[in-house]
Amino acid sequence: MQTYFLLSESSIEAILNDKHGRDSKYPPNVAQGVSSAELSNGIHGFATGREKADEYFALIDFNSLSQLSGDLETVYTRIVRVLKSAARPPVHLPRGWSEFHYKNRLTFFAASERIGSQRWLADIDSSSRVVRFLGITDSKSRIGLENWEPPEALSAAALEKYRNWAATVTQSAEERARARSFSDEVDLKAIGSGAVVQGFPYEHWLTLLKPEQEIILNSPLESSIRVIGPAGSGKTLTLCMRAIKLSRDEAVVGGRKKILVVTHSWAMAERIDNILITLNGGESPTNVTVLPLLYILRDSAGSIGHATNEVLGEDSAEGQRRVIEMLDKFLDEANERVSKSAREVMSTHVIKGLDAKQGSHTRNELVLDLYDEIIGVLSPQGIFPSDSDKMAEYLTAKRDSTMPPFPSRADRELCLSVFDLLMDQLVDIGAITTDQLVLDSVRVLETFTWNVRRETDGYDYILIDELQLFDAQERLAISLLSRAKPGMVFLSVEDPSQGLYSRVNERSQALKARDEKVLKETHRFRAGLFEFISFLYSKFPLNAMAIKVAKSDTKVRKPRLVQAANLATAVKYCAEKAEEVARLKEKDRRICFVCVSEYENDVYEAIRDAGTAVVHLRSYDDVDMLSYQRRAAVVSSWQFVGGTQFSDVVLVILGATRTVNIYAQLRQLTAIYLGASRASSALDVLCDAYVPEVLRKALSLKLLTKTQLG
Repeated sequence: MQTYFLLSESSIEAILNDKHGRDSKYPPNVAQGVSSAELSNGIHGFATGREKADEYFALIDFNSLSQLSGDLETVYTRIVRVLKSAARPPVHLPRGWSEFHYKNRLTFFAASERIGSQRWLADIDSSSRVVRFLGITDSKSRIGLENWEPPEALSAAALEKYRNWAATVTQSAEERARARSFSDEVDLKAIGSGAVVQGFPYEHWLTLLKPEQEIILNSPLESSIRVIGPAGSGKTLTLCMRAIKLSRDEAVVGGRKKILVVTHSWAMAERIDNILITLNGGESPTNVTVLPLLYILRDSAGSIGHATNEVLGEDSAEGQRRVIEMLDKFLDEANERVSKSAREVMSTHVIKGLDAKQGSHTRNELVLDLYDEIIGVLSPQGIFPSDSDKMAEYLTAKRDSTMPPFPSRADRELCLSVFDLLMDQLVDIGAITTDQLVLDSVRVLETFTWNVRRETDGYDYILIDELQLFDAQERLAISLLSRAKPGMVFLSVEDPSQGLYSRVNERSQALKARDEKVLKETHRFRAGLFEFISFLYSKFPLNAMAIKVAKSDTKVRKPRLVQAANLATAVKYCAEKAEEVARLKEKDRRICFVCVSEYENDVYEAIRDAGTAVVHLRSYDDVDMLSYQRRAAVVSSWQFVGGTQFSDVVLVILGATRTVNIYAQLRQLTAIYLGASRASSALDVLCDAYVPEVLRKALSLKLLTKTQLG
């Protein structure tokens, strides 16, 4: 007899938060806080008493679930992501899940593709608000969606019985106390949108805004404004308040004006979406669209250009990660082509990177430089290995300190060799990079065809979150999405210190604002921490103005430099620190280990093996896992923590080496500033033998205290 489970979001969440529940393929009441009932022969329902009337439920075939080789944490996390997406169509999943649709049917990787090729076969019943996960397919036994007929496993009577029963489920006093000990909010909401909006609606925030925020909010409808400010200064809140104000304006509503909030990734789009819903009294504003740039370009420019190639990455952030992984692989092959005479004239920085082991800090720095060279120099200028004239010009051109560090001809020949291997691979797999899609889209958006469609498909108001993350071509693409070709109306917010592109794009003509506003006051940091963040902020060449702190608390300790004698001592310290914060069980205490280090996995494994709940963010897609975790420690590379806020941060800088050029110094400073500015109360900076120069300077100014380990 077939066995099926009918689960709500909150029951899956309880399973994910219960260690015993995660150890079994059978999800039900082995997890604390989950009740069960037999709905009909072979169908078991599970609920917590926290179910919502309008939510989607998951019907899961137990036999299919038992066949999966991935860990249940990932499997259930992906199921909940589908439920949330089904409730707000169109269904859209991260690119790495490789989703396909046929009518109301859906297939996607059940767990990471690195583990295997198993895919869910599911169908979405919007009338019953149920997503049925009733089959598995893989590379050995492929089943096409168009040929798959899901079994009729759930009757209307059984579903009605479940809803009536779930409404009667109550939690025990012990379970309610346990839920409170984890805190009332899941981590993604608490450290993301919740940290920004604090649960207050638009009307309440009108009484809390600072004068400079009020000026931006109340600017004329046709004003284009560039907002600049440090971490914690309320940039994102200001952008979202402006979006709500526009969405309620009579002229905007009556004129059927279209408002777009464009982000760099799906994770950031979700954060903005949640903020807008909270500000708008729990409902999404109907005339505001929140999407990553890449999705918009594929939908608009892609349909005009009839693009058929696969795009490596669902958003700009994911595209960057996938190309960097390919470059890391191709670097070894390109190195084999380098002659002895060429090595003799290569720069020291490049030689050290070539000789370093894969995964080391030195190797990673070279790979990042290669990525910036290919994406920022070669591709935009149309320099390809087959174009001898442009190649010759590239190999001899003068370079300045704002460009990646490839000063010699031999260095640039290596770049061309890696680029050649990348292009060959893309041709072989029939794919393009996200950056190439942007370049192609710009060309399409400059055509007569788009000019005809501009009035129907373009946007009247465009608001851009985290502008510093967008390169010059992406900014140009954004400017071309406007409904009115001349005089685009936009609002952008940025902290130039959190990204490399703002400095490079200062001369760009795209997105030239008529007005520029600076938010000087930061609200996130306690006094001791603020002094250190302010010092880091002042070290960026673009930041001439001083920032100030909104509140002062001299009792809060200064940030601390923790210097470990060796790796074992360092990771032991991380495990003990995570356990210390978890033991406090305070609602607002959450800890993140932000890694600027090749030993990120060692930190994660030490915390996990010590028994503390921990989530490892290896990409922007992994941020979704925080949607279903409460009070888990977070381990992440510095690139993936933008837009989050934690009470406690440990900035892990292990295995670092001295920077040899201005470009590398700026990247290191950006990583340290972005990681440190995620903390609101307590910051420890964990180093080993090498301490970056900017930290040594802060130590000499007594902005940091110091502790020696081992």
